[in-house]
Amino acid sequence: MESLTDVEKMTELSPTGTQLKYLLSGARVYASARSWAKALQLPRGLAATWFETGLARIAILKKDLAGGRLEMLYQGTTVYRWPAVAEQLRIFDREWHKTQFKSRPKEEQREIERFYENYDRLVSWGYDLQERALSSALNATNDRKTPVTQETLIETVKQAVAPRLHAHDEKLHEHDIVIEELKEAAPMLRDKEEFITVKQAVSEQALDPNLMPRYPQSRETLPGLAGQMLKEKGVEQGESEITRLDGQSIPTEVRTYRRRDIYEVLAQIVQNKQRGLPL
Repeated sequence: MESLTDVEKMTELSPTGTQLKYLLSGARVYASARSWAKALQLPRGLAATWFETGLARIAILKKDLAGGRLEMLYQGTTVYRWPAVAEQLRIFDREWHKTQFKSRPKEEQREIERFYENYDRLVSWGYDLQERALSSALNATNDRKTPVTQETLIETVKQAVAPRLHAHDEKLHEHDIVIEELKEAAPMLRDKEEFITVKQAVSEQALDPNLMPRYPQSRETLPGLAGQMLKEKGVEQGESEITRLDGQSIPTEVRTYRRRDIYEVLAQIVQNKQRGLPL
């Protein structure tokens, strides 16, 4: 691990009201894992193990994505750049939305919840801290103690901007997933013009595909009857799909129709079903 030599010792008050002691070197902000954890006011159950070990792992895995090394040595102590801290906080955010850390003891859960309430402010503060360090480097006078090279400035700009764009892309991806899940869960959000199979439409409508609406006059199942009616109506067909029908092992070509047309036929069958044979 390389050592930091030309540094300026700085202090900063975090949103939690705790002082961060950090090092400024080449327009980059460094601090030890304990210093970061103290400034962020991490819950005790996360600070000593999850946070410190996570930073070390991220420093190895993400170094090529952050414009250089994420960890350095200063007087025998390992110090980390803000991008490593930000990545570890994103991991915390994903875990919070997934489990809310409900497996932890109750008191620890309350501490984690209080920390999460400050999560957005802390992340914004960390990026702002790095950006102010960059601005300071750009405005440096000729007698500045620590010279800043053009290469260092370019890499520091990348580290300040890229993580935010990465986080934004992740949020957009999460939103797309949620939107698709909502469309699947809410029938009114589904595309009525989309071509689908009758079997899919029956499933979306939560109907029994094995039902025989005209029994005992006919043993035709609901999907089969709907398919016949669609064909008789002469509605527009889409591209056929290859699928395996229930009880068959050989793939079969299945017609597709617009969702709205299938829904209308299914509604007609439901409305005209024989009394005493509920769908």
